[in-house]
Amino acid sequence: MNTARKAFTWRSQSAFVIVAAGATLSLNDFLTFPVLAGQNGGGAFLLLYILFLFLLGLPLLMGELMLGRLTRSDPAASLRILSEQYKASVYWKLAGLGAMLAAFLVIATLSVVAGWSLAYAVKSVVGVFEGVTLESAKLMFESLMIDSERMTLWHTLFMVILISICAQPVKSGVERIMLILVPLMILLLVIGLILALTSSSMQDSIRYVLYADFSAMDARTPIVALQRAFYTLALGIGVMMAFGRYLPVGMSIGYSAGLVITVDLLFTIFTSLTINALMISAGQQLSLDSQFAFRVMPVIMEDFSSAELFNTLFFLLLTIAALTTSVALLEAPITFFQRKCNISRLRAAVSLGIAIWLFGLGVVLAHSVWNGNGFTIALFFGDEAIRLVNNAGFHDVLVFISSHLIQPLVALFVCLFVAWKIPREVSHKEFDLSSHFSFEIWNFLVRYIVPVLLLVVILTAFGII
Repeated sequence: MNTARKAFTWRSQSAFVIVAAGATLSLNDFLTFPVLAGQNGGGAFLLLYILFLFLLGLPLLMGELMLGRLTRSDPAASLRILSEQYKASVYWKLAGLGAMLAAFLVIATLSVVAGWSLAYAVKSVVGVFEGVTLESAKLMFESLMIDSERMTLWHTLFMVILISICAQPVKSGVERIMLILVPLMILLLVIGLILALTSSSMQDSIRYVLYADFSAMDARTPIVALQRAFYTLALGIGVMMAFGRYLPVGMSIGYSAGLVITVDLLFTIFTSLTINALMISAGQQLSLDSQFAFRVMPVIMEDFSSAELFNTLFFLLLTIAALTTSVALLEAPITFFQRKCNISRLRAAVSLGIAIWLFGLGVVLAHSVWNGNGFTIALFFGDEAIRLVNNAGFHDVLVFISSHLIQPLVALFVCLFVAWKIPREVSHKEFDLSSHFSFEIWNFLVRYIVPVLLLVVILTAFGII
C-alpha cells in the first residue's frame, strides 16, 4: 500500500463536506436546472432526480472516496496501486488518466464562461447595466462574444486567480478558499432568496419547481433526471478520489457522502426557486440556454431597487461557483503531475494552467473568429453512421468529449473496479457502516444497479437511447 506523501487531512468532517459540496455546486445549478425542473414535471422531476442522486450518486461517490483514502494518491496511481495489490490488470489505471483528462477539458470550457461572469460582475459594479433594455442587453452580450480580445482577457484573469489558489498547499489553498467561498455562495443565495420573496412571483416559482405536473413528463424525463444526477456530483472526473486521499481514517465515508449530496440538493432547490421567481416577476420566458442569464438577468434586476448591487451579487455568485468547481477539478491533475514529473506543486499548477489556458483560447476563438467552423464526429457501423457531434464548434466538441464521452465511461470502469476488484472485506472495513445490512445494500447497488444506470447515461450520450 502506498503511504501518504503528505500528513494533511481535512480538519473536520464539516470542512470536508463544505469542500466537496463546493465541487458539486456548478454553473448548471444556476443556469439550466431551474428551467430543467420546471419543464419536466416540477416536483415529479425533482423526486426522480433525488432518487437517482441516492441510487446512482451515493454508492459511486462512496466508492471514489474509498479509493482515494485507501491509497492516499491521485486517481491513476490509486487504481494502479490497488490493481497490483489485488492482482487486477494494470490497465485499470487508464480510468484514472481518463478522469484527469476530462477534468482538464472541463476547466478549459468552464474558464471561458466564468470569464463572462467575471466581466459582468465588474460591469455591474461600475453601473454599465443602469437603464438597460432587453435589446441592449442582448447586443451587449453579443458584442462580448465576438470580441476575442476581451474574452481572452477575462478568461486569462480567471485562470490567474485559479492557478494562484491551486498552486498553494492544500491546507492554505484548496481547503481555505473553499471554506471561504462556499459559505459566501450560501450567503449570496440567501440574499437573492430574500429579494425573490419580495416579488409577487415566489408562489408561481414554487408551483413551477416543486408541484408535481405529470402531464409535463414523457418517456425521456427519467433519463434527463438520471443524467443530471450523474453530472451534478462531479463523478467520473477524479475529484472525489482526489479529495478522498485527504479523508482521516476515522471519518465516516457514507455519512460524509450523504451530507455532500444533501447540501448540493438543498442549494439546487433554493437556487431554482430564486431564479425562477425573478424571471417570472420580470415576465421573461425561461430558457435552457446557458447564455440566457447574461442576456436577461441585467434587465430583470432593473425592476428592483439596488439593481447594481444585486446584479453584482448574481454574477459574483456565478463566478464563485465556477471557481470552486475548477479548484476541485484541478486538484487531481496537479497531484498527478507532481508525482509523475517529481516537481513542486507550484510548477505543476502553472504548467497545467498554461495548457488549460491554451485550450480555453480555442473556446474563445470558437465563439468569435472560428464561429461557423464546425467539427463532425461519427461512429461507423458498416454503411451506417451515428453522428455524435454534427458540425459543432470547438467548445461543443470539448464538452462532448469531456462530459458525454469520458466522464460516464470512467465512472463505469471505476464502479466495476470498486464492485468486483476490491475485496468485500476491505470495502466493509473502510465504510464502517452502522449495520451489515447497510453495507449489503451498497454492495448490491454498486455491483448491479449503478453499472446499468451508467450504461443508460453512456448510450444516451451516443444517441442510441
